[in-house]
Amino acid sequence: RCRCDPWATGTDCSYLNLQPVVRERLGYLDKAHTSWGGNAVLGADGQWHLFVAEIACVAPHRRRCGLSNWKTRSQVAHAIASHPDGPYVRQGLILPPMHHNPTVHTVPGADATWWLYTTSDWAGPIKVTSSRDQGQTWAKEMLVAPHQNPGPVLHRNGSMTLFHRRDDVELPGPTCSSEAIMAHRCAGPSHGCVEGGRPVFNHTGEDPSVFIDHRGNWHMLLNALPWMCVPKQQQGGHAWSRDGVTWSEPRVGAYTTTVEFTDGGSTTCDRRERPQMMLDPNGVPLALVTGVVGCPIQDVGSWYRGGDDA
Repeated sequence: RCRCDPWATGTDCSYLNLQPVVRERLGYLDKAHTSWGGNAVLGADGQWHLFVAEIACVAPHRRRCGLSNWKTRSQVAHAIASHPDGPYVRQGLILPPMHHNPTVHTVPGADATWWLYTTSDWAGPIKVTSSRDQGQTWAKEMLVAPHQNPGPVLHRNGSMTLFHRRDDVELPGPTCSSEAIMAHRCAGPSHGCVEGGRPVFNHTGEDPSVFIDHRGNWHMLLNALPWMCVPKQQQGGHAWSRDGVTWSEPRVGAYTTTVEFTDGGSTTCDRRERPQMMLDPNGVPLALVTGVVGCPIQDVGSWYRGGDDA
């Protein structure tokens, strides 16, 4: 049996050891906008800065209109909180429609530049913008790769490994869907990317989010039951690697669609996707960020509408 760090559990440490959530700290729940995943960095001001995908309503007077228009109405907002769990308070819009899948990163040991990657249309390409002043101003977007679902890892030497989703891949059977996780090797955070020729593992998947822990091990969180795969309750995936090149097959069910609360209650949603891990300043996993949909209204909050609201 392996000896797990506190954030992991199981005989091989492949399951996430998620702790109960305080009901008053349900991450980001804006009164006006449906949201669908993001992640946060700790700013020099001591605040956690979340960059989150929102789906804007077609009619300006409407609120929390659900995920149905995500392909055309997705945008990226900025929210802050003093605690990594939230509650996060919206500060304003960073990128207008159409931008989706936001993920913000910094280069370890380098300057404090924030690199914000998105899928700039519903199926790509991947673009990046950057801020050298903690999100006060942002540079012009740059094209990174003609794909979607960015999962960048920024390295100390200035290079980047960019994981992403590719559709309609012939995977070894049996498989429930045809999405696969691919990897680019890139000269820098915004350029020089060359894609590898094969999926990083044989299992289907999407929404890759990759981090290197404080021991130097690579971890990928992903939606391991995408699109045609049902049911979705075990869709949380976790794969691991020593070098970022040779990967395990993902543990399906590393986390589930059930969220437990500190008061002893729990809630189970239909889907839980877009996983990203927040890390503390030492690179230790701290909190899991996901988008959830199809949750019982009474368990989420007064602004949540149920159905495809998220």
